[in-house]
Amino acid sequence: MPAPASHRAIVVRRHRLLWGGVLAVLLLAGCGKKESQDEPGVLAKGDGWTVRGDDFRHWWSTRPGPADSPQARTEALDRLVERATLAAAARQAGLERDPETAAQIESLLIARLQEVRLAPQLAAVKISDDEVRARYDAQRENAFTQPESVRVALLWFNTRGQQPLVDRYRPRLEQIRAEVIAGGDQFPTAAGFGPAAVGNTEHKPSRLIGGDLGWLELRPGSDPWHQAVLELAAPLKNPGDLSEIVAGKDGLFLVRLIERRASALKPFEAVSAEIRKSLVEEQRKRLQEQFTHRIVSQAPPERFPAALAALADLPPRAGAAPPPPKPPAAAVPALSKPNEH
Repeated sequence: MPAPASHRAIVVRRHRLLWGGVLAVLLLAGCGKKESQDEPGVLAKGDGWTVRGDDFRHWWSTRPGPADSPQARTEALDRLVERATLAAAARQAGLERDPETAAQIESLLIARLQEVRLAPQLAAVKISDDEVRARYDAQRENAFTQPESVRVALLWFNTRGQQPLVDRYRPRLEQIRAEVIAGGDQFPTAAGFGPAAVGNTEHKPSRLIGGDLGWLELRPGSDPWHQAVLELAAPLKNPGDLSEIVAGKDGLFLVRLIERRASALKPFEAVSAEIRKSLVEEQRKRLQEQFTHRIVSQAPPERFPAALAALADLPPRAGAAPPPPKPPAAAVPALSKPNEH
């Protein structure tokens, strides 16, 4: 599967930024070889650096400038010579051993290695229709079945588990419940609790729309407040049905069913593209892991645990939470004077 054009463009831009952000990285890493003056392909050389034809072609193709002419070529070579000279000065200053510079060079080399040796494998990943169907059949119950859902309206007061508050608000909900049961045009099912919700609920997002909470899936995993709503809604079967008024630690609740939707299996055609994308990503992730493992295993590293344990004064990690403060020392109570009590 070829990589999309937009993805390729992003990769090209990313590598161009890396080239520009690390000062003459390739010259630092690979232009230290001295070559004879008459060697073919050498355009310029100095103390510890050489500019070759391939270096010039790359620079020419990636930097804007005038059309080909002797002057344009000379100017481009001047820029390369400047970069090579600066890179040589950086090497002489020992900057290639600076941890930040070394990390940037390593990142660029790794990215280039992956582009040359791994990217073709990733682009070649293909998932068959049979693999897509097999994943659908294996996960149809868990991943591709829309759970049973309810659309409910709610009247709720945040009584904070306090009985005086429950006693204060329960009569208001009892009155509304009785009015809904009595019927009439004031409480059509589609409107939930209608205008009565405005002054009889503390759930701000729904108070102006009849207490309508929208569609809620009937499955575990919700926070305690939503779970309390779902437990009241689950037994309601017909649109318009009302729950009992229930008080708990999460408040005082009255729920009305607006609609109920049975569980349904998503058709294969609706999810096949999503499944294929997921399988491609999984396969590419495996290839990346295998690629890294294969290269590392070819030259097993030697580790020195004692030296690692002995490292002192490590700087704080980027993004890490600061260590918890030490508890203050217990204060020693002052002795009371005899005449204070």
